[in-house]
Amino acid sequence: MDKLLQWSIAQQSGDQEAMARIGQPDEKMLQQLFGGPDEPTLMKQSITLVNDPEVTLENKEIALENFEMLIENLDNANNIENLKLWPSIVNLLDPTSPESLRLLACSIIGTAVQNNPKSQEDFSNTEGINHLIQLAHSDTNKQIQLKALYAISSFIRNYKPAYTQFEQYQGWNIIQSDTTDSKRIIRVLSIVSSILSNGIDTNTHQQIKQQGLPGLLVSVLHKDSNVNLLDKAINIIVELHNHKYEFTDEEISSIKAAIQDISNVEHLNKDDLDAVTNIWA
Repeated sequence: MDKLLQWSIAQQSGDQEAMARIGQPDEKMLQQLFGGPDEPTLMKQSITLVNDPEVTLENKEIALENFEMLIENLDNANNIENLKLWPSIVNLLDPTSPESLRLLACSIIGTAVQNNPKSQEDFSNTEGINHLIQLAHSDTNKQIQLKALYAISSFIRNYKPAYTQFEQYQGWNIIQSDTTDSKRIIRVLSIVSSILSNGIDTNTHQQIKQQGLPGLLVSVLHKDSNVNLLDKAINIIVELHNHKYEFTDEEISSIKAAIQDISNVEHLNKDDLDAVTNIWA
């Protein structure tokens, strides 16, 4: 309390040196003194609103948007499990949920699990990945498909148990889905990159062959002019090589021809291009 008083006096007087010496007062103490709810309480309140059938769809959307802003903080993301909120979030992935809520739920999941092993583990204890894969395959809203792909990629990256679940629910079939949309292709390739972050075992090697991943990469190199997408395809080829993936002679020939075709594309990362070229020099 004494520290809070000193900080208040220093702030009112504009004494920056004193404020720096005292440091910021405890946020929870401020909330208790001034009556504002803490962030875990705000998180619970947001989901309570979403679950309330009397609340309008617009207000539910606002509640979820506020919830996502809160969980950009790592501690708050990890509190989703502590507050027992994952089931309510996963329930929003159901096809019967309004489109806007499905979209926001996918975004929340992607934000919560991205580069966050604790939340990845917590989410793995739900049926969420199964729902995300279904949305990525067949949701009628393309934006929801893209957000589901983003959430899957974030969940899998550097977390092998997530990849195991991805395989269990036939997630690899996403590679064979419609790839005429550049936005979708780049999300699909992000999932591939996340898969490779966990290494390549025998089964993964077989899946890459079975799903025709090298063919997709060659198709991207031949047909697409999106520099970001070209760079991602090139990076995956290098990653596959680094993981000792065994390209066939036909695949190697096709990749070489494609690389030659794009060698003069402006703004392409030439170091990555050289890395592929040097593989089979």
